[in-house]
Amino acid sequence: MHPIYLQALSFHDLFGTGEAKEECVHAAADMATELGIAGIDIEDRLLKSFEPRYLQELAHQVEGRGIQFGYCGLIVDFRAPVSSIEDEIDRAKKLIDAVPHLGITSIRVPGNGVVGDQTVESTWAAVRDKFGQICEYAGQAGVTVFLHNHNHGSTPSTGAEVTRMLDEIDNDALSYVLDTGQFQGSPGAGGRVSSPDGSASPESSASPELYESIETCAHRAKIVRAKFYFAVPGNEQWLDYPRIVRILKNAAFSGPISIVYEPRGDVPSTEALPAAVRYLTDLFDT
Repeated sequence: MHPIYLQALSFHDLFGTGEAKEECVHAAADMATELGIAGIDIEDRLLKSFEPRYLQELAHQVEGRGIQFGYCGLIVDFRAPVSSIEDEIDRAKKLIDAVPHLGITSIRVPGNGVVGDQTVESTWAAVRDKFGQICEYAGQAGVTVFLHNHNHGSTPSTGAEVTRMLDEIDNDALSYVLDTGQFQGSPGAGGRVSSPDGSASPESSASPELYESIETCAHRAKIVRAKFYFAVPGNEQWLDYPRIVRILKNAAFSGPISIVYEPRGDVPSTEALPAAVRYLTDLFDT
């Protein structure tokens, strides 16, 4: 079975992202220990600071539970213009300097939004340059940068765009994390999908375009972010995981899986995440 990690931000339904944000990390670590899985993935926004002593103590607390950190994600504002990328690169470099104190050797970075009078191509060029600069710095530090496909009006958000980006950036520090719910065609990739009464729609499902992108990129992926929404109780309905797992098996995917919960119903993270772990384990084992 693939190593499974829980994305700590999945516990934001309990702790939010304010002053109690670090509790998401500890809650994820506790659950990973209880479930007997590999560990947790985190986001830069969940850390109180990048102060080395603080990070080392946090790593000690997590590793003391018998689990480990996977990657650390960099927050990106998809509503911001490409002029914000310079600040983003600076933050990425600071994160690259910080993560070794946590025992982490990889960061996750998505693209950027196509906003205002920007075109897809002009945004594309800025994103490609962003990854080039981040990867150059990361390579010198021995840190891997995982390109993350992400929609919400950003690029890259299709299988073709991801493939093109990976092919155009010639840097050994670059790798790829496939997000099952953040390609165009995913009902969860552009915000909340609602019924007429404003509630989450259990009938929502991904379009064929999503699965085509997954199939295009699966052989390039070194990590998979498995997105769960649980708009209704039971197994995930918005994404067809039996189909997704078949694609990953056919592509001989052998890397870790990071489970990310973005609630679109009333299922709390404390119930959703164990259910997701069991569901994926069963699918990969059959």
